[in-house]
Amino acid sequence: MNFARGVALISVTLGTLALIISLSVLGGFDKMLKENAVKFAAHISMITFNRKPIPDYEKVSASLKNNFLDITGIMPVIEREGLISSKDYVEGILIRGFLPENDITNLKRNIIEGNFSFTNDRSKEIVIGKRLARKLNSAIGENVVVYAMTETQTGTLGYPDINKFKIVGIYETGMAKYDDIAVFVPFKTANTIFRIPENSATGFEIMLDDIIKANPVSEKIQDYLGYPYFCLSVFDTHSSIFAWIDLQKEPIPIVLGLISIVAIFNIITILLITVVEKTRTIGIFSTLGMNRKEIMLVFILQGTAVGITGTIAGAAISLVLSLLQQNFHLIRLKGDIYFLDTLPVLISVWNYMIVGGISIALSFLATLIPAYIAVRISPVRAIRYK
Repeated sequence: MNFARGVALISVTLGTLALIISLSVLGGFDKMLKENAVKFAAHISMITFNRKPIPDYEKVSASLKNNFLDITGIMPVIEREGLISSKDYVEGILIRGFLPENDITNLKRNIIEGNFSFTNDRSKEIVIGKRLARKLNSAIGENVVVYAMTETQTGTLGYPDINKFKIVGIYETGMAKYDDIAVFVPFKTANTIFRIPENSATGFEIMLDDIIKANPVSEKIQDYLGYPYFCLSVFDTHSSIFAWIDLQKEPIPIVLGLISIVAIFNIITILLITVVEKTRTIGIFSTLGMNRKEIMLVFILQGTAVGITGTIAGAAISLVLSLLQQNFHLIRLKGDIYFLDTLPVLISVWNYMIVGGISIALSFLATLIPAYIAVRISPVRAIRYK
């Protein structure tokens, strides 16, 4: 009897634990990927089809702000591919020229060494990611060589512009896709090395008052500006990531169903065993005046107690594991595969309430069958039962 009760209790505990952890991890991925994505791409990225620079970017920016009230910030950027090399390593990079004072994604909060500012707007200074710094075996204050890929008027690649840059800052977002390749230089320095006219930019980063509006506002901006402008929302830019998260969420109802079935059968089993073992006791209680409702209540309370205890234990264990992962990053991931370096966990009260409520409700329902069988036993047959 104690063994059966223990198995039922463990099954409910493990079921609750597995479901809450699964939902917490998926929620963590969703939250972290959205946050990290907008650190670079913002809610909307606007470029041109032919990769030509956008002249008089201040005029375009002002026009967008006046016509789209959902926009909370616009940042012009100059973005091109290039190479970076140290004495130990060479790597392909994405060079982004921008004005730190116009940073709408607040990337400076991810600086772990140095700072996110430049001596002047034409300095040969650079901010790189921690993963890239490790590959280059370089640190703050050291020099690296940057090869900026330029384009001719016909659109073909010209000779690269080669310059020596000083590392003034190192950032870390935890998202390998960016920490590996994205580097930042002053806006006018990017103008010079990519040979782009003054007051021109290659694109805009646009922030909205709500990320959910990214897709519809992106379409409206593109219709408003027309060719050659082209807009991509953060959901377009990272469509594969969000599709992967949605795919992971699909099996959750199936997992919930299977775990719930196991827990229900375990509770039913323990109560049926109780009915068999306590048949004489049930008969004695009946002859002493205990009515059917009172006998049924005994079995319902016994099964529900197992469900509540298991649910609380599973929720408590999942909370402890989640806090340990959040604070100590015990589980590490391969950033180039999973987009993040550590397993993200989102502690949500709703996850605990929903899973806990379903678990207790199913535990209660599982008690009804054995309880019904118990009250159907004839008192005379129960007393004579051996």
